Amino acid sequence: MSLLNVFFTAFGGTAVALVVVAYLGRSLINLQVSRAIEKYKEELQQKSAVLKAELSIYAHEQSIGLSRLDGERSQAIKEIYAVANKWQETFLEITKPNQPTMLPEFLRERYRLLAEDLVTVSEELSVRCRDNAIFFQPESYNIIARFGRGAMELSCSFYDKTFGKFDMSKDPKFEELSKSIERQRTVLSDAPKEDFGKLQALLLDEFRRLMKAIRPETTIPSSGPPKS
Repeated sequence: MSLLNVFFTAFGGTAVALVVVAYLGRSLINLQVSRAIEKYKEELQQKSAVLKAELSIYAHEQSIGLSRLDGERSQAIKEIYAVANKWQETFLEITKPNQPTMLPEFLRERYRLLAEDLVTVSEELSVRCRDNAIFFQPESYNIIARFGRGAMELSCSFYDKTFGKFDMSKDPKFEELSKSIERQRTVLSDAPKEDFGKLQALLLDEFRRLMKAIRPETTIPSSGPPKS
């Protein structure tokens, strides 16, 4: 065998070996990569399953929490609204135009008790609002608190400008007191026509919204003129 044949034979065998080694190397790498990908997919699926389970638990807890919050907020609305109605009833007793027929001293005593009740109920309303503040968003609580403050201001103003000005333990000027009561009854009865009336309307609308008692407005499409 000539040196040239030996050279080509050796070169050819080495080339084949290199090709085989390269092929096996690629196959081994592909196999390792495939195994790594499968392992990654399996780990990813496991993590995804755990995450889905955690999200499901979180969503369930959130749903329970929101349901509980809705229930507690509904109860808070009922409590606040009940006291607000109680205040409104006393307000109407003071401001109704037709006074009961009785002696002046009994009539003054009647208004004194009503004035004290108005202040007491407004204080109760303030306490109810503060105690239930946690169940409301700031925007809703702001409406509730503004109504409470308005009711308190009207109540205190009525009392301070009537019976608060006179020492009932001595000999007050009953005629002047009676005139003061009449003036302040008029001022109090005009309150719903002014800013306080807006506070009342806002409170009622907000409570209806929170209790989902407001129906969405529906627009009836116009048929328009008949087409020719």
